[in-house]
Amino acid sequence: MKKVLITGSDPLLREMTASLLADMEVEVHTSQRLDEADNRCRQGLFDLVIMLDLFPFFDGSEPTSTLRPKGLRRPSLFVLSWQHSERAVLSLLECGASQYITFPTNIRRLRRKIREVIDSQPAKR
Repeated sequence: MKKVLITGSDPLLREMTASLLADMEVEVHTSQRLDEADNRCRQGLFDLVIMLDLFPFFDGSEPTSTLRPKGLRRPSLFVLSWQHSERAVLSLLECGASQYITFPTNIRRLRRKIREVIDSQPAKR
């Protein structure tokens, strides 16, 4: 079964994002802080990490390199945020985010993007 990690400081956004995955065959994990997400990623590879905060990208913690094992492009990293600045989007993509999605978002489009990632990767044993 595929594994998805949702990380963010807002519990309501975490719950709402997790509810989008309720009918998909995925194992959903959540974390409130980046260090929790980092520890969970070290314990088991995830297919997708969905980040609901931007500050880890701008405070020097380099979340992409801490959440992905060295040399791998997995897990895919989606960032969801209210920030619409083109500069912020380009910075996140340059930092290694796979997708940057702004709120308000089209739920069907977001689910399709998640499904693409989940279906494109072989299941881990």
